[in-house]
Amino acid sequence: MRTPKTHDEYLDLVDQAILEIDELLLCAEDEGGEDDEFSSLLPLYEQLIRDLKKLHAGILDGSHTFADGSDLSFMPLVRKWKHRIPFSNLLETLNSVHKTGF
Repeated sequence: MRTPKTHDEYLDLVDQAILEIDELLLCAEDEGGEDDEFSSLLPLYEQLIRDLKKLHAGILDGSHTFADGSDLSFMPLVRKWKHRIPFSNLLETLNSVHKTGF
């Protein structure tokens, strides 16, 4: 995965992560509760999408701070559930750029 070098590229990756979660949520709706293990992860995916949308809004309105050395708010969840998040590498990339800047 290519590391974003600009705010626009970073926003594109945030959008991609949101799209990935949207697709997972749509799959869960289609399954209709047939997969209990997957259904149990819905709160995780819903929290991730809320946090990513908040991140997106913060970048657009200029309130988000890059290169402060901290993890994004959702990273404890990502690390705990990495094996159940198919796009965890994308979230790790977002976190890395957030921590160190462009």
